[in-house]
Amino acid sequence: MPQTWLSGRMRIAAPISAAALCAGLLAAPPAQAAPVPDNGSAVATLPACAQATPFGEALVPGCSYVALPKAGGGTYYAYITSTGAVRMTGSLAGGGLRFPVSGQSWPGIIAPGGLVTVDVRRAEVTGALAAGGAMELTVPYNVTLSVGVLGSCTVTGTANASSAATDSIGGATGRAYDSGSQGFAVAGTSTPSLQGSLCDLADEYLDLSRGVGWYLDGSLEVTPDVVPVVKQTASVKPPARIKRKGRTVLLKRPVVTNAKQRAKVSVRWGTKLSAKGSKRKFARVTTKRGKVVIRTTGRATRLFVRMTLRAPATSGYESYKFAQLWVVR
Repeated sequence: MPQTWLSGRMRIAAPISAAALCAGLLAAPPAQAAPVPDNGSAVATLPACAQATPFGEALVPGCSYVALPKAGGGTYYAYITSTGAVRMTGSLAGGGLRFPVSGQSWPGIIAPGGLVTVDVRRAEVTGALAAGGAMELTVPYNVTLSVGVLGSCTVTGTANASSAATDSIGGATGRAYDSGSQGFAVAGTSTPSLQGSLCDLADEYLDLSRGVGWYLDGSLEVTPDVVPVVKQTASVKPPARIKRKGRTVLLKRPVVTNAKQRAKVSVRWGTKLSAKGSKRKFARVTTKRGKVVIRTTGRATRLFVRMTLRAPATSGYESYKFAQLWVVR
């Protein structure tokens, strides 16, 4: 199968016993692994394999392959990165992977002798990446091999490869995604569908009834999406002045920002510019269903009143703050 898609000085006061040292090491908190990403642009790379030839009968560790079972036993390995790295560019959204055809680059496998013509129909590759690193890739394939007057054979199917699976044909085992090294490996076995006169001749050499093995060993780099942060705003209409003695409405209703958050209201008063305090002999504030009212007693020659509205930063919005200061005479 020539091409596929899917890849100073110190003084010690007392000696430390080995038991104490071991206890200290055991008590140390375990290193925290980097979190597995779940959103962003994704690039999967299957590095070039050190295998000198694209086909072989021996398993080369770390090389991505398609494994074909030989008739009578044994395995043929088609090393899909023997002529260069495979690269797939796509996206990761909510843990779901998607690599469209337009973002795929496959160098392909050159068939020895040039007698075989290979027509490969590429398809979108999809998959999933779980929080614990478990990874899956679904690879549809459609390959037609033509050999002159002998005819052609079209092999179609879908490979479902997993980091938790072992390819029963080639023998390689998957490996969970490591967010530190970004490495992964997925394996699986697919049962293909065959059509064409050449397929009957292939039966002499291959036993495709057992399926086709898949193993993809590479790295997945995810660049998190950058969410633009905009200013959080709200419409606030405070009164121009506060009565020296009597009732004044500071807010008629709750203040809701453009991020759909209800702002928290704080009102303080005092005889100094800092307006820090809440002495009832000067004023009293009541809040009901978002309506804020202050009742001043008139006992202060000059009273400072400060109202502050706040809302925390949220996805796509910076934090919000509004302040108003009145001087009541």
